[in-house]
Amino acid sequence: MKLIRLKEVMSHTGLGRSSIYKFMNEGRFPKSVPLGDRAIAFVEDEVNAWVQDKIDLRDESEQQVSGKEAKPLKEADVIAWLKDKLKQYSLSESIEWLMKIKS
Repeated sequence: MKLIRLKEVMSHTGLGRSSIYKFMNEGRFPKSVPLGDRAIAFVEDEVNAWVQDKIDLRDESEQQVSGKEAKPLKEADVIAWLKDKLKQYSLSESIEWLMKIKS
């Protein structure tokens, strides 16, 4: 098991520092490991698994578009996607959008 520092995580994922912390707080990214008073790191295998999940999600959506059978989406990914989508709209727009996808 290997620990990697934040800069390496940023380079590996393409995410910025604030996005990593935001996703961690939302439970959408692996938690950091405290190393000392002001130092943190991440478990490399957990970060790699997160990246692989993103790749798998992309591949699943491509399979659905092409008509191939896809694996079911993970509930956490669907919830995260919905939260991101709903943040873009006001409450009334969100309700209207949800009603459209419900039918």
